[in-house]
Amino acid sequence: MRYIIERPLQSLGTDTVLSYLVDSQKISYVSQGPLRMNVMKMSMHGLKMIPGHINPLMSLNRLPIETVKQRLAEKVKSGTTTLLTSAQINYLHEAETEIKRTRHLLVSSSIDYCIGLSISPEKITPQTMSFCRKNKIPFIELICKDFKQLTNVIWERIRETNFDYGTVIFPSFPTQIEVKLKKTWQRKWNELATKFQIPTLFNELNEDEPMPLPSLKMLGIYPTKGGLFAGSDADYCIFATDGENETLKSVIVRGTIVYSENVPERQQGHGKEIIVIKPRRFGESLLSRV
Repeated sequence: MRYIIERPLQSLGTDTVLSYLVDSQKISYVSQGPLRMNVMKMSMHGLKMIPGHINPLMSLNRLPIETVKQRLAEKVKSGTTTLLTSAQINYLHEAETEIKRTRHLLVSSSIDYCIGLSISPEKITPQTMSFCRKNKIPFIELICKDFKQLTNVIWERIRETNFDYGTVIFPSFPTQIEVKLKKTWQRKWNELATKFQIPTLFNELNEDEPMPLPSLKMLGIYPTKGGLFAGSDADYCIFATDGENETLKSVIVRGTIVYSENVPERQQGHGKEIIVIKPRRFGESLLSRV
């Protein structure tokens, strides 16, 4: 479907608009001012339009199917258009099976998703990194109980085998530990990753918050996801606003409405897996699996 979105620029006056041409599920052209084309036009006057959120929901393969459906519905209703998730494994030989299981759990997803691995630090090896390079696994979450687990990894070997593809590696710490201790561990990890030149996210993921721009860039997801630019996927949210309060009206993924306040359940199975060709690469860094 081909259409134009006209978005008023309040800071420059209500007569000035940004026009987005949506074509083949992407924003194909952006112009300041109206586009004179014989296609359907949608005005955002009185509404707020923002890029869709990218939110994490890790270790999806360890959740029951009904819980997965519930969590996905919650994410969509909060404005999520892309899910960052992972398959949790104990050993590398489980990886292919658990990734397939994760894909199966997401087969009815209305939003796009990107799949990585979750593993304990003791289990990460050069073979793990080779598997990630071969299968285009963009990130590994290291599930830690204690910071010492991270210091026991031979990071020189991990760096060498991770050089070509650059899988992003980051830790997650127990939720029950003190905030101050968690911040200390995160700081120490950042220093460790910098020392050994390990691509990482320098802030811990929060499943209740959209991922920040630096993390999206590091993972190679931005600007195809998380932006409103020519070449970006047409993922956006529309809010009704009265100046003080905002109400989510619609969530659009690749130009298709997947949620609206009147019809909450729409377009099941519309979501596609995002394949990151190379993390930390800008521009055409993503492909959608058909």
